[in-house]
Amino acid sequence: MEPVFISATILLATLLVVSYYVTNGVGTMGAPLRQFALFLMNKAPVGLVDLFKDEPGSGSRTWIKYGTGWFILTVISGFIAIWHNYDPTALDSLASIGWSYDDGSALADFTSAIMLISFTYLLIGGCLVAVARTGNNRLASEASASMIALLYTAALSFNLILIPIIFKFADIADEQTIRDLISLMVNYVASSLFFTALLINVLATYSQRDEGTTSITAWLLIMAIVAKLIASMYHVFGEATDNTQMVWLSERVLEGWFPLILMFALAYHVIPHAAKAPIWSGSLLNANMVLLFVTVPPFFMTAADAGELLQNVGALLLTFSLLPIFAGSVNLLATASSNSSGILKNPGALSATLAMFLLPIFAVGSYFTAMDTLTGTNQMLTMSSTIDDGFMYTVGGLMMLSAIFSSYPLAAGNKLAEPSRANMSVWFMMLGGLTATITMLIGDFTEKAVLDSGVEEVVASTSGFYLVASAMFYLVPISVILATLVLIRTSTSSQKITEVGSKISDVETYTLVEGTNTTIQQLLGRGVGVNTTLVIGDATEDEGGSTVIAVSATLHNDEVTEFPEQEDVEELHEEHKGPAKELMMLVDYLKSSGQTVFEFFKSIDLDDSGSIDGYEFQQALVKSDVGDFPPWEVDELVAAIDLDSDGNINLPELDIALAKIAAAYSSPDAEVLESEASDEMSKSDLNKLKKAELVSIAKEKGVAETGTKADLIAAILGE
Repeated sequence: MEPVFISATILLATLLVVSYYVTNGVGTMGAPLRQFALFLMNKAPVGLVDLFKDEPGSGSRTWIKYGTGWFILTVISGFIAIWHNYDPTALDSLASIGWSYDDGSALADFTSAIMLISFTYLLIGGCLVAVARTGNNRLASEASASMIALLYTAALSFNLILIPIIFKFADIADEQTIRDLISLMVNYVASSLFFTALLINVLATYSQRDEGTTSITAWLLIMAIVAKLIASMYHVFGEATDNTQMVWLSERVLEGWFPLILMFALAYHVIPHAAKAPIWSGSLLNANMVLLFVTVPPFFMTAADAGELLQNVGALLLTFSLLPIFAGSVNLLATASSNSSGILKNPGALSATLAMFLLPIFAVGSYFTAMDTLTGTNQMLTMSSTIDDGFMYTVGGLMMLSAIFSSYPLAAGNKLAEPSRANMSVWFMMLGGLTATITMLIGDFTEKAVLDSGVEEVVASTSGFYLVASAMFYLVPISVILATLVLIRTSTSSQKITEVGSKISDVETYTLVEGTNTTIQQLLGRGVGVNTTLVIGDATEDEGGSTVIAVSATLHNDEVTEFPEQEDVEELHEEHKGPAKELMMLVDYLKSSGQTVFEFFKSIDLDDSGSIDGYEFQQALVKSDVGDFPPWEVDELVAAIDLDSDGNINLPELDIALAKIAAAYSSPDAEVLESEASDEMSKSDLNKLKKAELVSIAKEKGVAETGTKADLIAAILGE
């Protein structure tokens, strides 16, 4: 059997086992393993980890900051590489400091290497924010995460910058062999140690999630790190044994799987979070998560040194690889469309949405060039590298901006500074990367046509395409510089968002029955927080301590919990409960703003349908400065107002609810508000209601509840 089949089977089996235990836990071994992991992260290496802050969000911020620095170096190097294709002599003036090559290959390799580095830093930093939110809004060891980021940067800088300089001025025998060995040790051995420590940190954090909940982003991040570790081991083993098939498989994982998994991991957190809506389709989500790991991604494809069987299987898996890409992109775009205004207001979510829109386009283009490379026909010249580089700078660049604009503010606890500049950065990145890629592709097609014609001596040089491409690509460095300025301003901003590290529980009071046993971990799993009042006793009334159930994995905020329906026993006390404080605040807002209920209703009825749904009511609460509440809390408020239980609120229902609350205030102002609101109930509005709704309104007003629809309307209006 081909070695690649054995290696792939081991890889998939390992991922399956890891996925099972990540989802279901390891039983009684969980707590001891977590304590051991915390000991390793907080004590090793001795003294070094103590140099870093262990405050909430510091680890994620460190990864994003270092990634931004590498990102700046990447786009500058990318611009120089494109310009070098136009004018190979442009860098000859640097010969005094060791610049000696003339074909641009070393510059291209350096650019590709640091591009993957910056991509890894920024997207892992963004994913760490999502992972932290599944637990206690912090990583298990923020100091360890910061230390790993620093050590990884030091190792990469040593390999990519310091070693070439040393070997340039030192006369060392067998130089290339030594450099290849150092590169292998740094890129695959040392990096595996760093990512193993990061994996332990992520697992220890994820183990603190609420009982029964799961996080798509955390699951994908764990799978990505495990796949990277196994692929690095395959690469070292393949190089040591001269097994080209294992090296080829490791490259597919490191350059294909790994970037795509990180993209989807971050997108599944950023887009639903900004849209405030659940993921559109669970079926497409499952297809995306499963098929992604059993196909061969089309990006950065290399020729397979194997027989016809491997090429045929590889071609089939390459074709099927478009399915998970399309499934994930369509799913996320549909999720974003559920609240397009929320997406447009969030530069990070806008960037991720544009990336998901462009991803299938680049995937289709890369599919044809990858098939040409895989089969060894090589009829498309450099088009494969052109599309791959364009994919990383455009789609990858947009996802990196998404991490800067969406994840970094959450980690820093500050609101995003200068959203307009951030939006400009997003559009510059998309336009610059896309137009430069298209221009270079036109140049590649022209070059191919000239070579195929055999009359290239009569055709003008195609280097002009690279000149135009470099001019278009110039928007990309500008975009990254703008993003860096926004990141700096955000880190020093005085406008705070929810305090990082504080986890506010939805449960205000929780009753413990006398004689029962429980643990702190079980209480935390049920939604009890540090601010929850614990009532102990068998005869004490429970005022709000419902059991929290786990939220579905397809919901946008992975750490979110919601409440089950209240038990019948609670209905006995319903009549004694006061009005919801949110609705009381809404009454105060109407009183202070001088609006009637009719005027307020018309202003929040966005689609002019005569009724408002949960989303419109949620936006109304935001507009009236009552608060920005999650969907499940808004649904409870809607249900309290919705008399006919149709899921929507009409004008009479809102009028009655606010009038009752105003009456509960027992103030003259409240009575004025009630009378003004009632006067606005016109006969035409009541005619739109069903008879059952009119009966409910009549019952609330204490008038006659029998008769025809016209009789009910007359009774309600007092005619």
